[in-house]
Amino acid sequence: MRRVSKTLAGALAVFLLAVGLAACGGGGGDGSSSSSTEAGQAQGEGAAAKSGSKQGEAKGGEGEEGGSESSSRESEAAEFKPKRHSDSGGGSQQFVQKGGDNSVQEFGKEADKQELETAAAALHNFLDARAEGNWAAACDYMAKSVVESFEKLATQAKQLKDAGCSGILEALTNPAAKSAMKQEAAQADVGSLRVEGDRSFVIYRGAKGTILAMPMANEGGDWKVAGLAGTPLN
Repeated sequence: MRRVSKTLAGALAVFLLAVGLAACGGGGGDGSSSSSTEAGQAQGEGAAAKSGSKQGEAKGGEGEEGGSESSSRESEAAEFKPKRHSDSGGGSQQFVQKGGDNSVQEFGKEADKQELETAAAALHNFLDARAEGNWAAACDYMAKSVVESFEKLATQAKQLKDAGCSGILEALTNPAAKSAMKQEAAQADVGSLRVEGDRSFVIYRGAKGTILAMPMANEGGDWKVAGLAGTPLN
């Protein structure tokens, strides 16, 4: 496992928190239900097709060594196969906490069924790839703006040999969390997508009934994960 400096890890945490939670507003909520199976398969195929160009931009090193590592990451991403998931939907109203902070639950407005399915597919694919340790595939479902920002920060960590998205995700992931990540990926049940412009939050049930919110960003019509982990709402 590659190591990354505490300063860099702290900077990444602050940045991702700012991206995900800074713009919470108000709005209403509608009910909706969703099954992300078909959307997940379609998005997975698209991500695999794009992985060559995206992973080729990673700063994995110079010369033959860098090229070999980049090629390995591309193959890794192409091997990822989206799994079948069913989501209960129902809208954000079910997650409102009486007397609590409901800024995420009331952010923007409730998305329609199709948009919810698209965002849910991206989240499921990210969680599944992360649980498998397929960092290259996980990066395919992350927002480009977030990836570029923490790649820039990663250049400050001289000991980090692979300063591309894949290498950073691997370095930031605690091996002891592998079991928990697999459990979350298997049990994730998306109930709501709150949207405001190109920003949104997917609200979902994780392991042991924990309600989580994952920030998302719309890039070219596709919803991408804009955080490394969901934020607990309960």
